[in-house]
Amino acid sequence: MHTLLERLQELETKVREALGELAQARGEREALLAKLQAVQNDLQSQAQETATLRAERERVAAEVASLRAEREEVRTKVEGLLAELARLESTVQRAAP
Repeated sequence: MHTLLERLQELETKVREALGELAQARGEREALLAKLQAVQNDLQSQAQETATLRAERERVAAEVASLRAEREEVRTKVEGLLAELARLESTVQRAAP
């Protein structure tokens, strides 16, 4: 009977140890889940920031293209005006005595 009680106490001790380890494992699991959630939140935030930066880059690229087209238009007008000035200057020089 004494051996049976000792055996039961040993089993009870092992069960308590196992329960303690289980509680510790659950706590560690919760901590890991919290870290995982934080990493997922960071990834989502970075993905949103990346999308925002891509949209901004596309907007800036469109603006640059527009400015380049406008620059070419102005250059064409200036070249036309310079050609007209050269023609007028030539006409004035021919008309001058």
